[in-house]
Amino acid sequence: MKPSPTPSVQPRRPHRLAAWLLAAAFAGGAWAQDPRYDAAQIDYEIGHVERAFEAFSALADEGHCDAARMAREMVRQARTLYLMELKVDPARLQRWHRLPHCPTLTSRR
Repeated sequence: MKPSPTPSVQPRRPHRLAAWLLAAAFAGGAWAQDPRYDAAQIDYEIGHVERAFEAFSALADEGHCDAARMAREMVRQARTLYLMELKVDPARLQRWHRLPHCPTLTSRR
């Protein structure tokens, strides 16, 4: 009797729908996105964390609310989720926190 082959274990990537729903939750229901945000989301989804963070950070600096939320959450969860530290200047982080047209960001302290 031949032994059965050992199944290979592949790391699971998030399902596109799950990633889209996660992005929508961060977006607060804003469905129309900047193509650069969508590209950053795809980078995040496939595990290119540093590249995604750079893209989200650049968009957040331009005042993109959803990107600011993602960048802030990535900084907050970096050690736990990505096993790395994402460093951001505290003044930059405060600017993301206080975007004038993002009421959910300015109401949190």
